Amino acid sequence: MNSTVYDAFRCLNLLATANRPKGIREMGRELELDSAKVTRLMQTLLALDMVQRDTRRKYSLGIGIHRLSAHAIHNSAFYNAVMDLLEESGNHAISIVIGALSGKNVVYLIHTRGGESIARAIGNYQSFPVHDSVIGIKLLSAMSDEEIIGQIGINDYQLLRQDIDEARRHQVFAKDFGPGDYRLACNIPGMQAAIALSNINSERMDTASLRLYLTAAARKISGESLPVLS
Repeated sequence: MNSTVYDAFRCLNLLATANRPKGIREMGRELELDSAKVTRLMQTLLALDMVQRDTRRKYSLGIGIHRLSAHAIHNSAFYNAVMDLLEESGNHAISIVIGALSGKNVVYLIHTRGGESIARAIGNYQSFPVHDSVIGIKLLSAMSDEEIIGQIGINDYQLLRQDIDEARRHQVFAKDFGPGDYRLACNIPGMQAAIALSNINSERMDTASLRLYLTAAARKISGESLPVLS
């Protein structure tokens, strides 16, 4: 593995998840990198417009990364399949969510929020603790115990162990987060991402049909047909 490329992406990821610009020394401390190396990386990324530097010599993401993101989404088979999925599903009170793991958190790539426009669903990118997300638990269930501990630590693993074991036993993992917030999650084949349905009233809705819909939706991203969500 090329350590320079790896560290450059670590820097970009740090800036992408930060809520403010960061300086060289701060980035070095957080990433455990020498300040001189961070400086060289930032100079290269600055030349590529991947980062920008303000008058205080602090860095944030540049227009180049947004340009790259726009091209990636436009040409992405994943996002094209998701757009088809959302358009065919229509607007419903139930939320459709797609997310991926990022350390101890889950980043939501898609979140319809039940009835909101498709435009607002794309690129949601909110981050939630893994223990608050059926997507996070379902994705962890596909990993070995050693991998999970390396990802979230032994303490969080022990707290989630019962849920993880349950998620391993079923293609669709279900968990009740309170009245009117029953959630279902299914891993997307061939991807390190999962799709979920939330805001489900389990007493009024046919959860068996929703489970079938969810597995079909996961396959839809691979090009298979999708049943109607009623």
